[in-house]
Amino acid sequence: MRQSVNKRTVDAKNIGSVMSALKRKPVPRLSFSGQSRLPQKAASLHQQVDVQGSAPEEIVRRLSASLAGFEVLIVPGLDGSARHHWQSSWQRLFRANGVAVRRVTQANWSKPDYENWVTALVAAVKKSKKPVLLVGHSLGCLLITHAIKKGLLPETVAGALLVAPADVENGPELERYRVAAFSPVPLSPLPFPSVVVGSRNDPWLSVTSARKFARHWSASFVDAGRKGHIGNQSDLGDWLDGLLFLDRLTQTVLLEKTGLSRHQKRVLQ
Repeated sequence: MRQSVNKRTVDAKNIGSVMSALKRKPVPRLSFSGQSRLPQKAASLHQQVDVQGSAPEEIVRRLSASLAGFEVLIVPGLDGSARHHWQSSWQRLFRANGVAVRRVTQANWSKPDYENWVTALVAAVKKSKKPVLLVGHSLGCLLITHAIKKGLLPETVAGALLVAPADVENGPELERYRVAAFSPVPLSPLPFPSVVVGSRNDPWLSVTSARKFARHWSASFVDAGRKGHIGNQSDLGDWLDGLLFLDRLTQTVLLEKTGLSRHQKRVLQ
């Protein structure tokens, strides 16, 4: 397993252009002090969301600039991500705005085979020609942590957004048999910046467990409110909050790569 994120490199040209853009027009920031708190400017951007849940063009434009040096790899969970799932919405949104994005494809979404799923994830990451930002949901988050524990993910992985990680040991009793092969949940630190997003009424993950996972994974934790399992049944559209969470992760990764001092990081954040 990798011990440091400092070994990874991000294209200097891309980082330079992104950091210049950030200095010209700051991107809304989020607090990760154990609760999700949107600053006033981000709150005003929330008010621009239309009735279909589409993300404001300003946020999409800024996030697309931040993601220019990366490839986003979508990692769906149990039963996959339907067309209306936020992961699918993001894939369409990013592709339409010139962001490199792909998703991991599994042979059987309803009956996950542990070894095959891990193999598919590793193969997808290795195809990337840029530093990779993983965007996992539910069992996809556990898949990422298992691959890391096995030391199988290459150093091109720069960060991970882990949304509603499935607590396979304490999830819905009638569903546990389908995910038994992914138990126990790996609790080793992740070797790159990560954000865990939890919901207050998720049948697969209590807030207590979400915080515990984040602590063991050395990840930041965000309380997303009452969003269920934040999946196919949540009807979140483009999920603006999630895009802001991804932006915050991206800025953290960029700051890690540039090797800025703590003082400089505070100024930019």
